[in-house]
Amino acid sequence: MIPYAALLATIIPAVTGVLIYLTRKRLKEGLGWLATAATSISFLLILSMVPQLMENHQTGQGPLLFTYSWIDPISVNFGFLVDMVNLPIALVVAFVSVVSCLYSIKYMEGKPSQAIYYACVLLSATGMIGVILSEDLIQLYLFWELMLIPLYFLIAFWGESSKRVSIGFKYFIFSHVGALSMLLGILLIYVYAETFELMLLPEQSYLIPSSILPIIMTLLLFGFFVKMAVFPVHVWLPDAHSEAPTPVSAMLSGLVIKCGAYGIVRIIFLTFGQTVLQTSDFLAIPGIITMVYGGVMALVQTDMKRLLAFSSISQIGYILFGFGTTSTLGIKGGLLHIISHAVCKSLLFMCAGSIARQTGTRDIRKLGGLIQKMPTTTIACFIGGLSLVGIPPLNGFWSEWMIFGGGISSGKILITFVGVASTMITAGYYLRFLWSISFGPLPRNLSNVKQAPLLLRIPTLILAATAILLGILPGLMLEFMTPAAEYLSSLIDGGP
Repeated sequence: MIPYAALLATIIPAVTGVLIYLTRKRLKEGLGWLATAATSISFLLILSMVPQLMENHQTGQGPLLFTYSWIDPISVNFGFLVDMVNLPIALVVAFVSVVSCLYSIKYMEGKPSQAIYYACVLLSATGMIGVILSEDLIQLYLFWELMLIPLYFLIAFWGESSKRVSIGFKYFIFSHVGALSMLLGILLIYVYAETFELMLLPEQSYLIPSSILPIIMTLLLFGFFVKMAVFPVHVWLPDAHSEAPTPVSAMLSGLVIKCGAYGIVRIIFLTFGQTVLQTSDFLAIPGIITMVYGGVMALVQTDMKRLLAFSSISQIGYILFGFGTTSTLGIKGGLLHIISHAVCKSLLFMCAGSIARQTGTRDIRKLGGLIQKMPTTTIACFIGGLSLVGIPPLNGFWSEWMIFGGGISSGKILITFVGVASTMITAGYYLRFLWSISFGPLPRNLSNVKQAPLLLRIPTLILAATAILLGILPGLMLEFMTPAAEYLSSLIDGGP
């Protein structure tokens, strides 16, 4: 393992982003390639920790922990925790960041202030990786805010309509209110548990009075629910995801909202033990409602990106429901669906961006017959859509059956049935979308449409191949997810 791998993986994108900004007047070419290289290094550094983590797991040595003294008087350390729970999530964050930067090279060609654009993308990537790998709650919160602020500028300045500033502001306000709620919960944990360190929370959480637990859980869950866009605090997501530049939409939908899901398993499960088991319906029921609501709203959309945005709301409901089952199988499915959705939704947004760029429209009613003109893009789009429908052997199939299997094993039969039934809604809007853009007569005004440029097709092919690979070989991720789910469920079963 490379020394300081976690630290370097986290800060290299941000440092590169700052350098790009500072040298923007001199360095005007190759910015996208530089951003892609920085995120690629970060991905490889995270990957380099896999052998050591697997060896530690097999020998019972526990997670990788890197701690540096920071603010001694209040016991705040700067450190990184790498274990079976967060390593696969960090890998997919870095991986999708690489692909998004690669896609941006052609997509952002000719657009203004590219140095600032790439600086914001890289700062956001550092924020997300920092959130996933942080060992200290204050450090996690600071990275959470670092993730938020650049995304506001990416929406407000490079958005795709005249409403981009107001939509960016709406995203900022919702996200910041959620972040402040989360901060209050973190501070309350420190007041009673007397630690910010994640590794110490399970043994210190017994100090939190039972009368305070509901307050802390509510504050934290509100913050995570806003980030995940759980109904009814979802209203920022459809506008933000459809307004953002396509590479940023891929990161928002594929990665950013997953940080809220990670917060639930990392902080809520770690801190509150059996309280989660007793209140699991407060996760499962909102998950089902979000699943159904997002699917129904996606059914009536005619704008490709808004359809995919509402689909993200629905898919986050699957993850939340999986966690709400509190069973090992359901938690495993929820963790795996974080990976599946990140890959496939990023793929779908990039396909939609390529189609809109080549045809000049995002209205699916004005599209058709693109399988003739853009075969690579439409086939990749099919792979992403059918995966999230749950068609084997694509990667979405495995996570969805585990989620619903976990619901049945935990005795939540009725709401599991509702969740299974909602998959028909998912099939309905994705099949309608795929049929509308791919088949039927080709509109006359699209007779001269050409394939998307190679630099837009390569990222979609990489993501499509990943969806197939993880579908055929789900064990690549389950090798991490299985012990992670067993660990998280043991916290619930044996918690305070």
